[in-house]
Amino acid sequence: MLSLKEGVRVWRSCGYLSHSAPSTVLRAPPPNGRGKNKNAPLPLWERVRERGGILLAVPGLLMGALLSGAIAPASAASPAIPLYHATYSVARNDLHIGAAIFTLTKGKNDIYTYQSITQPAGLVSLFRSDVITETSHFSVVDGLPRSLLYSYTHTGGGDNKPQSIRFDWNHKTAHSSHGDQHKTLPLESGICDRLLAQLLVSLDAAHGHFDDTYRVLDHSEMQTYRLHEVGQKKLKTPAGEFDTVEVARKDEKKNRTTSFWLAPKLDYLPVQMQQTESGKATISLVLTDINFDTK
Repeated sequence: MLSLKEGVRVWRSCGYLSHSAPSTVLRAPPPNGRGKNKNAPLPLWERVRERGGILLAVPGLLMGALLSGAIAPASAASPAIPLYHATYSVARNDLHIGAAIFTLTKGKNDIYTYQSITQPAGLVSLFRSDVITETSHFSVVDGLPRSLLYSYTHTGGGDNKPQSIRFDWNHKTAHSSHGDQHKTLPLESGICDRLLAQLLVSLDAAHGHFDDTYRVLDHSEMQTYRLHEVGQKKLKTPAGEFDTVEVARKDEKKNRTTSFWLAPKLDYLPVQMQQTESGKATISLVLTDINFDTK
């Protein structure tokens, strides 16, 4: 029987929740991130690609001047972080297997919470009860989002051991745990968790200053993600029709491609994410609804 984890394996990558009531409806998760730990769950974008969430795995990412002609002019101001609640349909080839919810909220002390929740839907929900939740708490320091605490839980199947990463910027260390296993790693400026990496791609695109690489701490393993621009395309989704910028990440070793379609109209948030791999099913996330909190 098809597992939800397989279905959500694309950035999460996809694979990006506290639930606040958004006020404006506009209508409309993610390389194998496991590293040496073969039992570690994939990022959303890897799960929806293979996650992780996002971003994410979703699911880690990107490019420099490649998008200069498609995105807004660069700005020295702090990034305008969109608060929103979005729902995506998850499919394996043409089979609808689940739904993914991404939410970005702002709490006390200017701490942001970015979360993705993925669970089975349709016929698959009759046989699977998996719920995968990824959460990234972060702040904005010197105009840049900075990871504070990342957590991952998978209930109802697979590896149910919770995972977390605490970022101690004062001591330049990250404390990672997976069940009863603990690890401490050195931190450098610019390193983030895999869920926040997905959001950084959208924020950078909106401000016209993509980096060549994104350094991501992914379940105790340091990963470097790079994306390239594919082109511009108009996409029709259940959430509406959007002009998009397509970016992709190619894993040559696995002959796997993870693609994201970012919509300028939606602050460059993805309206579609897709993973293709030779000899395997195509996993995709398509935006079905999005609400922005304009308060």
